[in-house]
Amino acid sequence: MPIHSILVSRKQCRLAPGHCVLTFDDGPAGKVTDDLLAVLHEFGVKACFCLVGCQVTIRPEQTRAIANAGHLLANHTFHHRFVDLWDFERFRLDLACCDQAVCEAVGETCHPLRWFRPPFGLVTAAVREIARTRRILPVTHFVIDPWLRSDRAKRPAKWIVEDAKRREGGIYVLHDGLVISEISPSARDSPGRCWIPIVVKEILRELTTAGFQFPDPSQVFQAD
Repeated sequence: MPIHSILVSRKQCRLAPGHCVLTFDDGPAGKVTDDLLAVLHEFGVKACFCLVGCQVTIRPEQTRAIANAGHLLANHTFHHRFVDLWDFERFRLDLACCDQAVCEAVGETCHPLRWFRPPFGLVTAAVREIARTRRILPVTHFVIDPWLRSDRAKRPAKWIVEDAKRREGGIYVLHDGLVISEISPSARDSPGRCWIPIVVKEILRELTTAGFQFPDPSQVFQAD
């Protein structure tokens, strides 16, 4: 079976024209996430945070802060490992561990989070099998931001703003954290991530001025 990344059409995700949704992977990530939450609060915008369980266990208070602010929480696996994407049982267990970590952090009885996003956005046979019981969080436009240096921070903002204006909105992915398991256990609070809140503030300023709306992801992403 061919492997592909999660890119869907506007019709598939039923996102209204002029609407945008911001999603953030690999957190929670300490100060970067705190600053990001402040920016989102300033603009009154709800986003979706795709959380990595091993990061959640380090920062349960921050996970609660994300939930208490009304943002949607999605499962981004516990270990964020490439190899787990190829084995159904390993992938299922990793998702279950992330469910447990998030539920414990927010004080809920353990249950599967409704939405998940596989690491690296890859859809394998194991991912497809899991998608029979829970939904993959869609993306309409990837922004390759993890490796950019802070002096290039304006590029992701420019890409998203231009794409939104060209396509009348979309679902975008950025990274408040950065977890690359095969390279290092994590890159927590990496100085290279501090520009993410700056990028998001620029995106929100430009797109809200242009008349775009940012609906609550929990209303946009409704499982059938």
